[in-house]
Amino acid sequence: MVPVMSQPSETPRRSAFAAAVFSLLVPGFGHLYERRWRAALLFLAPPTLLLALVGGIVAADGLPGLVGLLITPFGLSAAGILNILLAVWRGVAAADAWRGAVRRESGLRAIGTSFAGLALSLVAALSLHLILGGYVATASELVGGIFSSGTETPGATPAPRWDGKERLNVLLVGIDQRGNSTSFNTDTLIVASVDPVNGTVTMFSIPRDTVDFPVPASAQRLYGATYGNKINSYYASASRNPSVFPDGPMPALREMLGNFYGMKIDYSLMVNFTGFQEIVDALDGVRITARNPVTDDSYPLGGGKYARIHVLAGVHAMDGAEALIFARSRHGSSDFDRAARQQQVITAIRAQSDMAAITRNLPPLAAALKDSLKSDFPQQDLPLLLDLIAQIDSGSIRSLVFTPPIYQTVGSDSRGYIITPDVAKIRAAVLQAFSAQPTKEEREADAIASEAARIWVLNGTGRKGEAGVLAAALARAGLDASAPTAITPSEIGLLKTRFIIYNGAEQRMPVSLALLERLLGIKATLIDDPTITVDVEIITGADVPTITP
Repeated sequence: MVPVMSQPSETPRRSAFAAAVFSLLVPGFGHLYERRWRAALLFLAPPTLLLALVGGIVAADGLPGLVGLLITPFGLSAAGILNILLAVWRGVAAADAWRGAVRRESGLRAIGTSFAGLALSLVAALSLHLILGGYVATASELVGGIFSSGTETPGATPAPRWDGKERLNVLLVGIDQRGNSTSFNTDTLIVASVDPVNGTVTMFSIPRDTVDFPVPASAQRLYGATYGNKINSYYASASRNPSVFPDGPMPALREMLGNFYGMKIDYSLMVNFTGFQEIVDALDGVRITARNPVTDDSYPLGGGKYARIHVLAGVHAMDGAEALIFARSRHGSSDFDRAARQQQVITAIRAQSDMAAITRNLPPLAAALKDSLKSDFPQQDLPLLLDLIAQIDSGSIRSLVFTPPIYQTVGSDSRGYIITPDVAKIRAAVLQAFSAQPTKEEREADAIASEAARIWVLNGTGRKGEAGVLAAALARAGLDASAPTAITPSEIGLLKTRFIIYNGAEQRMPVSLALLERLLGIKATLIDDPTITVDVEIITGADVPTITP
């Protein structure tokens, strides 16, 4: 018998280009493709450990915890360094995988072709790291430009750190700053008080023309016991007296308003009105329900020019300029109406700012935020702040404006139009607001604003103006209702009013729909139709109700 000789097994030929691309995508995968097990383990271990670390942070603290860590000074620096290291590691892994397989290539042409492919792949992959590095640099510049670095100004009094568990009081300041001027009035003054335990927010507003504020002890040697000028001038006055206010004008304004309300104000956030417009535009605008018409025959445009503005009652999709006009208009109404509108705009922006809109418009939003917002909240405590914001439901935000005759007296003297506060009553109301729970009506109104259900009212009878009247009544009840004249229902002359809910909106907007059923007195019909973009459609019939909310 002739012995059979065993043939030596050949190592299968592997593509050097494919091995390089695999390890460029995931370091070590190209080595697995080449069956170089030890090298694969070496290149896979670091990214696997990094991925496990990120997964552990998300599992422990959720996505807000990871984002909060990343936007701290340490987190941003670490992200930048890791981005560079990961780029280098991917490049080295790809080159090593290519080198390991190219030995098996035949001919200079094959080697040259795979090398050219490797070079192009490296350029494409590393370009992504350059883009990511640009985002990290933008985030670092943005966070550093808005928030305090945590270093104290020489001579300033160190402030105690917020621990994330106590009530957080933040002063929101709106200014009309022209250029780099440091002499400007603070025309919007809102204190937002956040209760981390219950996840509720209470906002207090004081009009800019309020006078005769009790002065804190630290400033009485300059002003006496009472600050007689309008409160919107206090910031500029403090900035002109650094010997009295070594911490700066913003801490001085926080102390003044904290003393007025009988509470400690921890931090502040200042927004320039021009930047506010850009922020709203970067978020694709905001929907506002005007419950009453707003008319101003002399709205200032700047440069000594004025214009007449008129905002009808109802729902409006506003861009930045329109939202600013709605929030700032004061002629034809009162400072108290304006304060309520300002709080309404803030609440609407908070409710309608979803992650998709933020991500889609990140570059213009970052530019607008960097140029228009300033806060003394410490960067290193941003994870606590993000965690707190994640706990807040838009339906838990309460708005308080201290109106006459109970809390204020309106008059005029040599200072012009003035508002004199009843300090004792205002302090008592603040204490009561902290201890009181929102009423059922307040919770319902806040939930409806948060749900933002889009409602069309169509004329199903042919009676002129009927759909518009019903839509206006629903808007006065706080609903986002409109009567599009360009849309005609398929049937005219209906006897029964139809109430239709589309595409599962009943699951997303239960409070709004319960109110509609209560106001209309009819039950809704549920229909799935992907071609319909509105949430609710009401087609009026002969039995259309008269609504008096």
